[in-house]
Amino acid sequence: MRLIGLVLVTSLLGACAVADLGDVTAEPTYDGPADGWGVSADPLLMPKSIVTYVNAHHWGAMHLKWHTERRWDLLPSASLAYAKKQGWMRAPLQEGAKGNGLAFLAMHRMMMHMLVELYPTTKKYFAGWSEPPTAARDKHDPLPGGATTEFDPNMTMAIDRLQNDLGSFKSDDELGLFIETSLRPTAADPNARTTDKAAGIHNYIHNRFADPASKIDIGDPTVNLQNKRFWRLHGWIDAIWTEYRAQAGLTEDDPAYVAALKQAMDDMPAESKGLGGAAGDPPPDELLKLFENNP
Repeated sequence: MRLIGLVLVTSLLGACAVADLGDVTAEPTYDGPADGWGVSADPLLMPKSIVTYVNAHHWGAMHLKWHTERRWDLLPSASLAYAKKQGWMRAPLQEGAKGNGLAFLAMHRMMMHMLVELYPTTKKYFAGWSEPPTAARDKHDPLPGGATTEFDPNMTMAIDRLQNDLGSFKSDDELGLFIETSLRPTAADPNARTTDKAAGIHNYIHNRFADPASKIDIGDPTVNLQNKRFWRLHGWIDAIWTEYRAQAGLTEDDPAYVAALKQAMDDMPAESKGLGGAAGDPPPDELLKLFENNP
């Protein structure tokens, strides 16, 4: 599997290889179970090829590791002990810190493009929302459990800014930070927040659609890569990023951009490197509720 990883690094970092997803459908795939599953399968399951790959290569553990190492300074004691036992370490750039916005965008872009590179026929499942659903009983994406929680007006403002005012962001990193999180940690306060109440729509939507009753809960980093709704969210984010870079006249050979994508690939091995922990040693429940415990 190492050969696959090297080939993907070469192709994904080649000229124009990591742009938008090109000819994906304008809207995400909604109707019925995905390729490879029977009619009784969870309709939110990604195609069987994708689910099989992310499970076989421990991407769920990789995804948890990535986010955990960037929330290190906020981890409760049980989560910190678990992370250390796995050999995980504090990331130099914590969530919300300058520089981590670009890393956030690059990591999710690289995951998406790696999967499409491996399984081209699944491309349509990575098409993002034209914009996130805001109605509690949206036709395609209703809230779990029949919930009727109204969409946060601050997040409505976030959508409007991202759809209509991308020129207000000064850099890829500023865009990524605004999308991902409200955290803006300082040395004195790792839980410090931005005063911009519209920041953090990524974490907000993960929380809004979290469903503990689901085996592929979008709120659980160990399993949400198997969930179509996860990719609807991240496909939308990726399209916003592509549009931002186009408007800003940024190129694919920009050194910071290329470096961020390469680092993202380095963080996503094509083979398991001991990720996932020992058998019988699952992550503590508090860690699986990553977005819920720290929106």
